[in-house]
Amino acid sequence: MLRGRRPSQHQLALLMDQLPSSFVWTADGDLRLTSLAGAALPMLGVTSADDVVGRELASVVADTTDGGAVIVDAHRRALAGESVMFTEGGQRWAFDVHVEPLRDGDEIVGAGGIAVDVSKRRLAEQALVESEARFRTLVERLPICTYVNPLGLPIRTSYISPYIEKLLGYPVARWLDEDDFWVTGLHPDDRDRVVAGARRTHEAGEPFRGTYRMIHADGHVVTLLDETIPVSDEHGKPLFLQGFLLDID
Repeated sequence: MLRGRRPSQHQLALLMDQLPSSFVWTADGDLRLTSLAGAALPMLGVTSADDVVGRELASVVADTTDGGAVIVDAHRRALAGESVMFTEGGQRWAFDVHVEPLRDGDEIVGAGGIAVDVSKRRLAEQALVESEARFRTLVERLPICTYVNPLGLPIRTSYISPYIEKLLGYPVARWLDEDDFWVTGLHPDDRDRVVAGARRTHEAGEPFRGTYRMIHADGHVVTLLDETIPVSDEHGKPLFLQGFLLDID
């Protein structure tokens, strides 16, 4: 065996103390903490591992959001031989947690785990959700109808803004539930031309921009500007269509 290739327990402890975003621990069969190390511990208010090693896990995690129920359950499942992964978070922090059984030969003698700080990811996800909510609120208040269509025929709609009800008089549910509902509302004199353009967009992923007439639910004619573009993945493959309808009468 080559010497110097396997780090000592002291070296492993040094490594964990220098990793800024994680910590590790072990617990015995009675779920009493037997070791704890990692530079991310101060995020949880732990200034010294010696303050918690030797205590029951349930008492250590009692101040988490659910009183530590998820964490304790994960360790009990690990004692039964199961690997468990979950995310645990507070107002200012979040960790991806992985708990494993600790085995001595064929016998499970405890549980151990690693937690990795994902606070920045959670903040980014939360910011994205809030941004999407603000954008949708803005779009749904504008005097314009936006929509999203899956690729392929018949023409279907997966999202359409509520303004469509004011624009054409039909409830949102009909656009979402009925295939080719858009086609049925086209003015007969425009239908063949517009459907041919829509077919090219769906089959070839070509953008569409044009004007045409539709029949309002009360029977009067509405002239619309319709612009549709394909939304593609990072490889340029079209995923779906996104567009808007604007009354230009």
